[in-house]
Amino acid sequence: MRTLFALLTALLVLAGCSSAPQAPPPAGPLVLRLSVDQASPQRVEAVRGQAVELTVTSEEPVDVHVHGVDVLAKVESGKPAVLEFTVDRTGTFDVEAHPDTLLVQLVVR
Repeated sequence: MRTLFALLTALLVLAGCSSAPQAPPPAGPLVLRLSVDQASPQRVEAVRGQAVELTVTSEEPVDVHVHGVDVLAKVESGKPAVLEFTVDRTGTFDVEAHPDTLLVQLVVR
């Protein structure tokens, strides 16, 4: 019985020591300046748990939406909108000026 207890204890200790290493925390916020009028679709990488700050400008009023994160802002003519959020899951998220302008793809790893 003692041998079984010792074996189970050793397995539990080893299981706790062999967990996957944690990713290092993000160095700081991802800051992007985007323009609806000079859109050039591109991919930008972020780390899960990282803060993101998007500043979007446009000559015309538009709605800006981060798909999958469900962050929405209204850009007024000559008045930038700032979207601040933390990406809490991995994936690829389109940032669009509606109805149909892709501003950037945010790839979160």
